[in-house]
Amino acid sequence: MYFKHITLRNTGPIEKIDYEFPFSSENNPEPLILVGTNGSGKSIFLSYLLNALIAAQQVAFDDAEVESGKVYKLRSPQYIRNGATYNYAKVDFGFDFNCYEWQLASAREDYTQNLSEIDSSFENIPLHETSIFNTNLLNNPVEVSKQFRRNCVLYFPANRFEQPAWLNEQNLNATAEFIERKMISRASNRQIIQQSPLTVSKNWLLDVVLDRQLYDLKIALIPYTNESTQQIQTFQHLLGYEGNSANIWDAATQIIKLILRTDENIRFGIGPRQNRTVSVMKNDNEFVRNIFQLSTGQTSILNIALSILRDFDMSGASFEKLEDVRGVVIIDEVDAHLHADLQCNLLPALISMFPKVQFILTTHSPLFLLGMKTQFGEAGFEILSVPSGLNICVEEFDEFQSAFDFYKESHTFRRKIESEVNQAQKPVIFVEGDYDIKYLNKAALLLVKSSILKQIVLCDGDGYGNLDNIWKNCSNSKKLSMAFPKIVGLIYDCDTKKANSDSCMAKKRIIPTVGNSPISKGIENLIPLSRINELRISHPHFFDVTPEVKRIVRGVPEIQPEICEINKSEKRNLCEWLCENGVAEDFALFESVFDLIEEIIEISN
Repeated sequence: MYFKHITLRNTGPIEKIDYEFPFSSENNPEPLILVGTNGSGKSIFLSYLLNALIAAQQVAFDDAEVESGKVYKLRSPQYIRNGATYNYAKVDFGFDFNCYEWQLASAREDYTQNLSEIDSSFENIPLHETSIFNTNLLNNPVEVSKQFRRNCVLYFPANRFEQPAWLNEQNLNATAEFIERKMISRASNRQIIQQSPLTVSKNWLLDVVLDRQLYDLKIALIPYTNESTQQIQTFQHLLGYEGNSANIWDAATQIIKLILRTDENIRFGIGPRQNRTVSVMKNDNEFVRNIFQLSTGQTSILNIALSILRDFDMSGASFEKLEDVRGVVIIDEVDAHLHADLQCNLLPALISMFPKVQFILTTHSPLFLLGMKTQFGEAGFEILSVPSGLNICVEEFDEFQSAFDFYKESHTFRRKIESEVNQAQKPVIFVEGDYDIKYLNKAALLLVKSSILKQIVLCDGDGYGNLDNIWKNCSNSKKLSMAFPKIVGLIYDCDTKKANSDSCMAKKRIIPTVGNSPISKGIENLIPLSRINELRISHPHFFDVTPEVKRIVRGVPEIQPEICEINKSEKRNLCEWLCENGVAEDFALFESVFDLIEEIIEISN
């Protein structure tokens, strides 16, 4: 029962989202990661998904977490986006199941605008009411129940936690107990919302061990002749374990090995009945006395993994390996309590162990996104930025750049810059990016300026913000400046609103703006108008164009000129095209950059 599509209108900070959940060519769900600053709408987005799952649970079972006929998520005019008069949401599952809701600022009878153009379900709101929640799940309760009995369905809220053993004596002495289940037809004995599930998972492991021993133990009877009596007797030969519980136990072992990062003989251990704790054994010796003694980060990941395995097992679906697990898992702030290494390496590896689970996650962690990119590749998962609802790549994540900048302000980066400059036997000049370097190398060839570049070391400064950091580190530290044997030059693009400046051994220069260029930002401002116009026809995907707009401001007509920008995702393609196909006329305006370089070199000499 995967999510297929979600529509949101005027919900909290989100104005409009129409999102189709991603699936691979094998029709397996691909992870979706929501990013955005606090208050951008990530949790609101998840709340609509969870509300739909709870509604389905109510149809399938009598022991749902929310009383039948009521909803999990509060509907209120307070959640209508500022300036709007309504909000609307619709969630579509497979099997043509859906849930929708409306919230109006006033009763429907007061609306002069017919919101049926958004969705005809608007007409279903009673005239004197301001809201409605409806679903077609009730049309086929048998299929809804069947889906719950074939899939894990879990939600991990942001405030999930397990108190460590050292803080909680009850956890330190926690023992496993067999799970009591309600054995009636419409009882699921499962919960979607997972707050502190380690105790439940610990007790479930005890059940798995018992069933493995009772039902999956395979023994062969081997006949032999008793030499003293000459009678044929048999002895039992242990063949091992084979069956559903044995498969689950092996999967749980696979998970704990991943979390502890080892290929050694690691497994869960069950203590004797006088002290039946669940431990971790290494080479059949006690390695972790109680799983509550794992680190907070390890416990967080273990909770997610065991809960998925446990809920799928409790659904009654057959199980052979982790790849069989199907379902939906929603995790708010998935990186909470996790060390950088766990975010970047362990968590993506765990997610990849469940290829048929639809993971929907929120995060603030650039490291987690980088880990997902390494684990799944660029196309193996999607990042949705809210409130805009745009798909972005890892490098476009705002907090990625922020974290990168913080790193560059550190002592580590300062030492790196000092090392690069000191090792150079020529003046070192930093530009804003690697595209700038490619453009300048090509321009040097076409404009016969290679001799100038041979006199310097040209370095990628990774953005104008980082050039500011280099300037600060070079100009404000006399000790550092004295250590540099050569000039450090900083060349900014025209749109950075800086001014030429000299300080100690650091020289800051700004590329002059070309006034008649339609591209106002970046080094691409130096590409001549004629070439830009030609490329807009031959390669329109390079550009984002906002047409000319006529406006009336305070009663006075005015025209907002057309805006032409280089699409962020196409900057590399544009650069490669020009460096391969461009002629001298395309790079004539780069003369101004070589003038700046020569000026810096003269100061150096």
